Amino acid sequence: MSMTRPATKRAQTRILRRWASTMVMVMALFGLWGTPQLARADVGEPAGWTTSLANHRIVVGRAVLHYEPNLEDEARGLAHEIPQWWSEVELRLATDLDDTLDIYFMDHAGQVAEASGMPRWVAGVAHSESGEIMIARHGPDGSPTNLEQLLKHEMAHVALHRATGGAEVPRWFHEGVAEATEGGISLGRSQSLAGLVFGAGVPDFAALEKLFYGDPQQVAGAYAASRDFVNFLAEYRRADQLGDDVDNLQQLLTEMKAGHTFEASFIRTYNLGLAELGIKWRQGLPGRFVWYPLLAGGTLPFTLVFPLVIIAWFRRRRHYRAGIARLGAEEDAIRERLGSDFTTADGSW
Repeated sequence: MSMTRPATKRAQTRILRRWASTMVMVMALFGLWGTPQLARADVGEPAGWTTSLANHRIVVGRAVLHYEPNLEDEARGLAHEIPQWWSEVELRLATDLDDTLDIYFMDHAGQVAEASGMPRWVAGVAHSESGEIMIARHGPDGSPTNLEQLLKHEMAHVALHRATGGAEVPRWFHEGVAEATEGGISLGRSQSLAGLVFGAGVPDFAALEKLFYGDPQQVAGAYAASRDFVNFLAEYRRADQLGDDVDNLQQLLTEMKAGHTFEASFIRTYNLGLAELGIKWRQGLPGRFVWYPLLAGGTLPFTLVFPLVIIAWFRRRRHYRAGIARLGAEEDAIRERLGSDFTTADGSW
């Protein structure tokens, strides 16, 4: 199914992303980073997933949710959301897509790994060609997963395959689209990207592809960079394009579905090649994360905390004065009510 997205939605999204850079800085300052994001994955080989645990199911239109009996309540809530979440993913990538899905809902990420053959830190996996998806309620450390983001991510892998007619695309693009389609603001991804911008540098796309097979820190950077570039593609406007109602990301996928190569589709959509777009994207990154060197160098905490301390001091002083005034008024009222019998010769209590 599909619906029309208001043009103002894109403008609001851009504002939120700018605001996110500031929030990342503040959250880092006070040590409020969330737990690292769990990995999601897309596999290209035949799935053939079988699990005896997910032996209950709920049919939602053309989607089937398989789940463990102990997940009955969560599964029913999930089934209720599946049509809306698929619609949101579908709208981001295309106008109308095949809704056929097979979703396996497991209790723990370890069960996902055991059934799919993926690493144990993977909490969700999708097989794009068949439309099979497997997600876990709990991550490897036992903490609850964000089921909405997790399922939307895996849905996006399936939707991207269908929106491009199964065109061959690099992994960084697949993961970037899936990450960007999750929605919301990822502080962890922003921190990872900022670390690349002022650290080893944001790699070119060939090197970015290799990062997905590196250590966990490199993988986190690869996800972050891919997500940000896909968001850049969705917002980028050619000189002849005006307004917020243009969706170049959808057009890019349409070009691929029409049979054009990955590189040619960028030129047909943006009048620029992938490498040129990459340069434009990288040029804007340092300005968005200008706070990061200060944070990493230890200068930022003092410069931010000092004004906050001053504000807190003034607020506390104001509250103290208000309290003294209130106590004085209460004392005067008591004096007036009780009269002079309770006063001494000098007028004191």
